[in-house]
Amino acid sequence: MSQAIHSHFGLRQLADQVQKKEISVESLVTERLEKARQSEDVFISINHDIVDKAQAIDKLINQAIQSAKPLSPLSGLPITLKDLFDVRGEITLAGSTVLKNIAKAAAQDCDVIAPLRNSGLLFLGRTNMSEFAFSGMGLNPHYGNPQSIWERETGRLPGGSSSGSAVSVAEGIVAATMGSDTAGSCRIPAAFNGIVGVKPSYGRYSLNNVYPLSPTSDAPGPLAVDLDSCFILDQVITGAYSGAGALPEPQLLDSNNLSLLVPESVVLEDLDDQVKASFESALGWLEDSGVEIKYRPMPVIDRCVDMFFKRPIVGYEAWQHHQSLIQEYEDEYDPFVSQRLKNSRKVTEQEQQSRYQEKTELSLDFNRVIEQQQADGLIYPTVACVPPTIAEAMVPENTTKINLRCLRNTAAVNYFNGCSMSLPCNLPGDAPVGLMVSLSHNQDDYLYQVAATVEKILNDRRGV
Repeated sequence: MSQAIHSHFGLRQLADQVQKKEISVESLVTERLEKARQSEDVFISINHDIVDKAQAIDKLINQAIQSAKPLSPLSGLPITLKDLFDVRGEITLAGSTVLKNIAKAAAQDCDVIAPLRNSGLLFLGRTNMSEFAFSGMGLNPHYGNPQSIWERETGRLPGGSSSGSAVSVAEGIVAATMGSDTAGSCRIPAAFNGIVGVKPSYGRYSLNNVYPLSPTSDAPGPLAVDLDSCFILDQVITGAYSGAGALPEPQLLDSNNLSLLVPESVVLEDLDDQVKASFESALGWLEDSGVEIKYRPMPVIDRCVDMFFKRPIVGYEAWQHHQSLIQEYEDEYDPFVSQRLKNSRKVTEQEQQSRYQEKTELSLDFNRVIEQQQADGLIYPTVACVPPTIAEAMVPENTTKINLRCLRNTAAVNYFNGCSMSLPCNLPGDAPVGLMVSLSHNQDDYLYQVAATVEKILNDRRGV
């Protein structure tokens, strides 16, 4: 049996290798476990007993081959989980030390994780994150700061809040992972690490027993080496794929019939030179492939960004959840996070209700624009900047400014309740830059087709 395991392979390729017995589950898991142990600040906890589980699955695979009743093709493939999903027998800390005072081991998997376990996937560990998912940078004073895969010698932000999840993929520890996205927390770290990150429509995945930040905005989402792997996890979680038979794959569209809309708005302003250059090159590649690129003013995007900056939905809900904890354990919080929470303590319920109404109106306005323009998706840079240095971000005078700059472009989608996917668009070796494709609420299935078509064009031109 060959033991050639490629760190850049997605779930489909790894499953194929296992099913063809080119590699064993034990060899795959052992290699990835060793990478996890050697990683720095990526994990909050590692499941070291995963090798025993891998050995057991190898035996089941052999038995299934002999009985001609194959197991799920995902059986034995390792993934990681952001530290806010309840997993049976494990403690959820949400990147904090505060919850060590009160948290108990979960009695069962949360609704998002249970179908992943039932599909045969193995959970390698719980990944580091911005404390309580309340930052777009990915810093954590309790468990260390994971670093972007780019310019390790410099030390750059991994993006947050799903920082460890993204880095676990970028380092080749796993092919896919689960994060969450309330204002960009899957897509920012995906962009900063050259991988794919998905923000599903709100409500596509259950939030039961997922540690909350904003119950009206939180969206668990997959990150992976490719969109195909994200799609596979999505289909498992939603129940569209039961785990039996061939793995599903997103349908590609005819690029000559594809129309994408670039909003002439604040999301194109104040871009780093590398971001602007990579994005413009990507637009050229898409046009060369027959995709129609339309540039239109979109005031609704500016209004979404303005609301995120000045009248955020998240703050009030987060403060309601954390108020009593801060009163008792404030000295155990990340000071940056606790201050952000306290910034919303004077927001009244009446004011919050007016914000909910404004968000509803923004969503309706966005839907009208997309319909009027007959666009298959909205497209613009995921983040305005390449990953800033960790040293720069830790200077108190810079922290808030950098955090908001990281979040600016992604947050707009959450304020029109859309679905969104970040795809790498930079050339290999260049600074990581994400290109974001977005659509209206509950258009996830079609967006996967649009994004898969865009990804193929980009990857063909990027040579990856």
